[in-house]
Amino acid sequence: MYEYLNGRLVEKTPLAAVIDIGGVGYHVRIPLSTFSALPELGQPVRLWTHFVVREDVQQIYGFLTQEERSLFQLLISISGIGPKSAATVLSGLAPADLKRAIVDGNLALLTGIPGIGRKTAERIVIELREKIVVEEHASGTFSAGAKGGGDRQVMEDSLSALLELGYRKQNAQEAVKKAMKNFEGDRYSVSDLVRASLKCIA
Repeated sequence: MYEYLNGRLVEKTPLAAVIDIGGVGYHVRIPLSTFSALPELGQPVRLWTHFVVREDVQQIYGFLTQEERSLFQLLISISGIGPKSAATVLSGLAPADLKRAIVDGNLALLTGIPGIGRKTAERIVIELREKIVVEEHASGTFSAGAKGGGDRQVMEDSLSALLELGYRKQNAQEAVKKAMKNFEGDRYSVSDLVRASLKCIA
């Protein structure tokens, strides 16, 4: 129904954004990879979209790149993986890393994503490996993820993302603190910190 939304960013959280278009605010669910690359509030933004319609919900999912949206659509084509789980997968791994994990059959990396068990990871590899190989052969090499600044706001947004993913506040706080030490002054984005934090949660 919607190909993309092009408007002004008025609100953003690690898992959602609100885009003002002609005075109408569109609530859009987003993965962490998109959140990390969003502009400042009040700035123009374009999100490529996928509109989910079910008996109990109508929800727009948005992505900063068509690559992210394509991966999302591939994931929800798999039996047992819904839109929320697909967004979680994209939040757990950057698009390039996710493609590599699928092509390489890296089940350990895929099962490290919250909510993704071994059977689901195996289905992802079996059903998407060939499609991704063909796609990458046609379009070129894997793209690299962008980095953001490492500051207090990144830490707070990462903590918020972990809480929204269902982790207890104390566990999330401890994981974020441990993960931040691993970067040792390097620049990192919210998605980088969240992924590192997930590895620190027992």
